[in-house]
Amino acid sequence: MSQGPSYEELAALVAVQARVIDELRAEVAELRAENAELKRRLGMDSTNSSRPPSLDGLEKKTTRSQRVRSKDRKPGGQPGRAGRCLEPVAEPDRVERVEPVECAGCNSPLSGAAQEGFRAVQVFDIPLIEREVVEVRLVRRRCRCGAVTCADAPPGISGPACYGPNLRAFATLLGAEGQISTERTAKLIAGLLDVEVSTGFVDRCLTRLDAPLDRFEAALKQALRASQVLGADESPISLAGERGYAYTVRATGLTWYGAADNRGHAALDGFGILPGYAGVLIRDDYVGYHKYDTHLAGVQLCCAHLLRDLQGVIDNAPDQEHAAWARAAQRILREAGQAVGQAHAAGHTTLHESEQARIEKEFLNAARCGISVNPHSSGKKPKARQLAERLLDKAQQVLRFTRDFTPGLTWTNNASEQALRDIKVKMKVSGCWRGLTGARRYLRIRSYLTTTRAHGLTAMRAIHDALTGTPWLPPATA
Repeated sequence: MSQGPSYEELAALVAVQARVIDELRAEVAELRAENAELKRRLGMDSTNSSRPPSLDGLEKKTTRSQRVRSKDRKPGGQPGRAGRCLEPVAEPDRVERVEPVECAGCNSPLSGAAQEGFRAVQVFDIPLIEREVVEVRLVRRRCRCGAVTCADAPPGISGPACYGPNLRAFATLLGAEGQISTERTAKLIAGLLDVEVSTGFVDRCLTRLDAPLDRFEAALKQALRASQVLGADESPISLAGERGYAYTVRATGLTWYGAADNRGHAALDGFGILPGYAGVLIRDDYVGYHKYDTHLAGVQLCCAHLLRDLQGVIDNAPDQEHAAWARAAQRILREAGQAVGQAHAAGHTTLHESEQARIEKEFLNAARCGISVNPHSSGKKPKARQLAERLLDKAQQVLRFTRDFTPGLTWTNNASEQALRDIKVKMKVSGCWRGLTGARRYLRIRSYLTTTRAHGLTAMRAIHDALTGTPWLPPATA
């Protein structure tokens, strides 16, 4: 009969098995963490991360807006909203008379009958757009000295036949503001005006508009640097298949766009707006902006970004305990935003100190709870832990809007994000820009049109003025 394993052999076997179990436990923990991270990534969309709505896909989940809304609020115009409708004008451009033919009572003819007043109905319309060919005759005169002098052609007119400034302004408007391709712009001009133009003509119109905008861009940057509050953001674009970035820096009534082939200090420094700027900057927490903090009067982090990040924690939390702190932080931010909005509406210049203290205390407590329920000893920190630490460390930047009522300072950077949406639409239509030069040209024109619109100019008037050598210029300060 064979003898069983000795005690020493059994002890060695147990030790080996213990090591294997420890290794398997570590591997299971690693796989669980990896699985949780993959699930988190799969669950990311525009409501719980910085992903744009365009990447949400067709099967979008139904979610409540992050904005605070009344449960009883109905769709459409809200009570107290000032409605807008067409109102008759005192001096119409043209008056037409419509005579009644016969009597509504006895059917007798009314020609020659006495007039008993009239009922006026005003029609707001546009005249039929038709091509107009104007021959400009440059007169030559002979002086007594014998020299013959010919009159100079008006600005923008050259050659024996050319397109006029209004048509060029219209082509530029469609190409820059209409978010359509140059080919579609040419087809639309042919359909509307019965003028056959080439795609090259449309492209040259954009180039001609870009040329006189040097002075405008310089004045715009100067006005932005003089503003008390700026918002800044960036978004990826495609440059001939390579990744580039569109940037925007804006203030009330002023919007600048630019492009670069990189996302970093080289681009931001090169634009010449943020270096040395001493006001308040509204931004997200992208590290590229951090170097400018030392010269700033302050930073307001975008709370819309933070609300989405907190929603990501809630959506991926393993249980209610791990989600509670994020819900609390969301609630506090929304309450703070609502309180500040009400204070602005009431004409107050600040929140009461006790209200500021309450908001800050509850926000810090929520962040500390987030740290405590997400312990970390080694390895990569969980996303929830990273967010909680960031909120705790940068609470003053998050809550600046509760203390600072400077005009233009808002608790989100939504205005800057929205300013970039048209750029993304243009990219979807065109696919990409063929190079950095074309992207910068388009974005500078967008800067001009967006800013002039904010100051009451129509796009056609602004383009016409620029093409004739007198582009609109913003004031030196804003």
